[in-house]
Amino acid sequence: MTVHSLDPGTLGTDDDPLDLDTRSPRGTYALVFSVPATTIDVGALGACAFSAGGYVYVGSAFGAGGLRRVLRHRRVAHGEHDARHWHVDYLGGHPDVELSRVVCVTGDDVECEVASALGSVAAAGFGSSDCDCEAHLSQFQDVETATSLVESAFRSKM
Repeated sequence: MTVHSLDPGTLGTDDDPLDLDTRSPRGTYALVFSVPATTIDVGALGACAFSAGGYVYVGSAFGAGGLRRVLRHRRVAHGEHDARHWHVDYLGGHPDVELSRVVCVTGDDVECEVASALGSVAAAGFGSSDCDCEAHLSQFQDVETATSLVESAFRSKM
């Protein structure tokens, strides 16, 4: 299992190591966000207060579109797509929130293991409506810490 840590700006371009524009590999991904202190209405979860910091959302993409789902999340984060289907769309689509990093592995379903390894639950129930986890969103001091910890969490599952 190779851990890919990517600048979201490279996804879907000629520099995309996963070649998501033409391929649909399946796998587990983490989105690292820079979030200011704010309150965001997160669909059925309602108003969620977020303190400033780095946040990691862990998801999986094993359907027909595979990890191309990450391209959709990037479009939402860049304001290019307005549909809100998942909790992460409400967070990533907020105008003051920045998608800073994408970390993923292909072929392996380690979504719940990575989310559990990160701990530091940011909002109960966030992203975990289809499993028994407390949440799939973790909060850390900053983006650098969040990125380092999620990369380590993926590597520990290898």
